[in-house]
Amino acid sequence: MLPVSPPPPPSPPALLQLVENPVSEGDRLLINGQPLPVRWRFEPGTPGRLWLPLDLLEAELGVEAKRIAGGTLELSWFGQEQTVSPDEQISLDDEVAIEVTALLRGGGIRLQLEPGSDGNEQLALQLPAPRFLQLRESIRDGSQRLVLDLSGPTLLPRSDGQLQLPLSNPSAAARALRERGLEAGIDGRRVLLPIEGWSQFSLGNPARLVLDERSNGLAPMAKRPQPFLPAGSGGLQMEQRRMGIRRQNYLVSFVRFDPTAETFNLVPLSRQNMVGLGSLLGLARSQGAVAAINGGFFNRIQALPLGGLRDDGDWLSGPILDRGAIAWAPQELPRFSRVRLNETLISDAGKRIQLNAINSGWVSKGVAQYNSLWGPRYKAITGREEAVLVQGQQVARRFSHAELSRGVGLRRGETLVVARGGAPLPLKAGDGVSLERSMVPKAFAELPNLIQGGPLLLNQGKVVLNGKAERFSSAFMRQKAPRSVVGSDDELIWLLAVEGQGNAGPTLRETAELMQKLGLKQALNLDGGSSTRLMVRNRGQSSGRGFGAAIHNGLGIVLSPNR
Repeated sequence: MLPVSPPPPPSPPALLQLVENPVSEGDRLLINGQPLPVRWRFEPGTPGRLWLPLDLLEAELGVEAKRIAGGTLELSWFGQEQTVSPDEQISLDDEVAIEVTALLRGGGIRLQLEPGSDGNEQLALQLPAPRFLQLRESIRDGSQRLVLDLSGPTLLPRSDGQLQLPLSNPSAAARALRERGLEAGIDGRRVLLPIEGWSQFSLGNPARLVLDERSNGLAPMAKRPQPFLPAGSGGLQMEQRRMGIRRQNYLVSFVRFDPTAETFNLVPLSRQNMVGLGSLLGLARSQGAVAAINGGFFNRIQALPLGGLRDDGDWLSGPILDRGAIAWAPQELPRFSRVRLNETLISDAGKRIQLNAINSGWVSKGVAQYNSLWGPRYKAITGREEAVLVQGQQVARRFSHAELSRGVGLRRGETLVVARGGAPLPLKAGDGVSLERSMVPKAFAELPNLIQGGPLLLNQGKVVLNGKAERFSSAFMRQKAPRSVVGSDDELIWLLAVEGQGNAGPTLRETAELMQKLGLKQALNLDGGSSTRLMVRNRGQSSGRGFGAAIHNGLGIVLSPNR
């Protein structure tokens, strides 16, 4: 593989310039003049402290965030590196935010607080576009590596599977990339580069962008992928409506279809394993979805699922906290309910061990189980764990926390039973075990597909919001944010995204009332905020905060049958 050795170093970028103002928070950000509805926090000082959402740093700046044990992040951007412990991460509404002053200063980004058109402060980030110097290429074992030498750091925004690379001489870069077989386009002073199937990272001193050809790591689950919607097929409807409620205006984007018409199917969209995040576009393409929406909640720091996900009868991740979910069979309308999975492990000595999760990133004191659907390897999620490995219906061996921290392989037919927080695990090698399982509601047990979000919004046309029953905080219930929703009017399945027009987005109650006005009878809230994303024909129909944040799973509409 071509070494990423540097060309002669360029002149150093200007230092970050900070404005001395009182502590400021806002929800409008300008990046090189482009407005985004993004939360930020700034505290003055020398040199001052700025918090920005991790989603934004990854999707718009191109910051690489490596997730390591215990929730610590290692950030890297054009040679600037920063380690962020869990106690240095704060919440800005629904977003995980990182203090990035030093990272931005080192990269030469200029910061300015200025009045917005509404009189509120807005934060402006500016970084001049660097010059493209040269492109270097190597091929090893059939994989291509491209190294773009630049005169300085640059923003690396991604949208709809494209890297949008700001350069002062984009024509030169696009020409060099096309000569290497890439479909590089130009939009003003940006190079548009499709990056599905490529990994990227940046290096500094001097600035380089490295692209490595690779598999995207998503499961090829569609039997006959169909990435584009054939003309005139099936009655798939795409629509946008501007709707008002309580003196606030919202844009509602949606796609709806009849699952009984045997033209389309609703399917879960998931990765090959439960550890990691990806783009909705990648999930949709890998599984042949003609339309898709982001799915359930997840831990963005550890990239783990936080809610039920069932695909063709397999529990990829188990439901948690009695939260709302939909479950369905092919060619049928989904059912909506709060859901619980009860599992008990029973030893041949009669000992009963209650299991509180399966293949889940949600952790608490107690016992959980993990199998090969989690991924090829399990590593300890918390600081105090022990486990036993069950092969078939017999305990094979025990593992200490030190062994779990290093990682334990998971093969098909094996189950790792993990005890956390000092919970007893009265099993030893040679013990026989069996699993007892039931679901609430009982009818959900027979439905092969499920995705959990929450809270439930509507049941039989009535608002049924109950944050306490689904263990959502009161702050979460009051929050205004972009929303993703799956619903039904008792005839069609609807996938919907709701964005604010001149506001941060609707509350959950306002979302439920908007669903009522559209005529829905059943509705479930999915993950929202920057995760909100609705795509049709591989293009974004709606994006919650104006950028394509990584997600864990989703819902797709596929041509039937193709799975």
